[in-house]
Amino acid sequence: MDGDLLYEIARYSPRGDEEQLLERTQVLRRGETLWRRGAEGDEIRCPDKDVAALIGSDPTLGEVHPDQITRIQASRESLRDLSLVLSAPGGGELVDESRWSPMMWEQHIEQAASARERDVHRVLYVNGARWPVFSTSEGERFLPEDPKSWGTEPLLTPQWGELRFTETGSMTSGIDRTAIGLVTPGVIASTTHLDETEPQDVRLERRTDDAVVFVEWLLDGSLSTTFFETPRGEEMLAQLFVEASVGGHNGEAVPGSRLVEFDQENRDFGCYDSSEWTLELALEPPVVNAVLDVLAGRGPRLAEIVEAARRPDSPAGLARRARLEQWERDRGAA
Repeated sequence: MDGDLLYEIARYSPRGDEEQLLERTQVLRRGETLWRRGAEGDEIRCPDKDVAALIGSDPTLGEVHPDQITRIQASRESLRDLSLVLSAPGGGELVDESRWSPMMWEQHIEQAASARERDVHRVLYVNGARWPVFSTSEGERFLPEDPKSWGTEPLLTPQWGELRFTETGSMTSGIDRTAIGLVTPGVIASTTHLDETEPQDVRLERRTDDAVVFVEWLLDGSLSTTFFETPRGEEMLAQLFVEASVGGHNGEAVPGSRLVEFDQENRDFGCYDSSEWTLELALEPPVVNAVLDVLAGRGPRLAEIVEAARRPDSPAGLARRARLEQWERDRGAA
């Protein structure tokens, strides 16, 4: 009696001109029970009921070995937390070129952006897509590769948000960037790349409350903690979220002077006309509303910002309108 195929891992030797199967292991579900099936059809009943826990606890299912080509087929259930349970014994850089045929080496190593740019050589394909090793908050983890990043960043599908900053005045800078989204259906990832530095470790966490995690990324993430030392940084980023989500400026550069009132005595980072903040969002309306709720719960000043966005005719909304009118006059007079 067969069951639902949830997961299959197949390992291949790269010694020949074609991949040569070494072993194949499958996980099936029959009712509430998981079964592990070997290449010869032998089956073992598994005590775990959670497929991710089973993969993480069984080296046959969860280890990606050096000098092999590993291919995984995963159902949505298996894919959900897969990036947190796969492992690379010995580290992702480990490789012995003598164990590879020239054809396999060129195809899987030389042509791999992650190998060229980051010297990671563990070869894994999940549902046909390349998953290289990345340095993360959870150690070395396999994540889907973003082909547009030359192997330096994971693919976020969907990408919920991207925050960018650049200074265009006398202190002209490159672009500082951070992004958040899903690497698998159950794992949230955030990436940060500051100008003239190497990308930081990818931050991973299991998916729980999307709005709470998004606000933590926006207000408490690596970009904000790098640049801001006062609560006005939170105000600036909360106002930026309002501008992008309900103010018609999604994906548009917004001057820092529009986001927070300039204080001559306490000049905050990024508060000038020449400071350009961009927040690009891909959030469904219910999530936007949930994020606004979380922002409002972070303190009285952020609650005022949210109130002004939701109720333009409220005292907070009228104050924001007057502030923008003054901002426009000041810019026109400059």
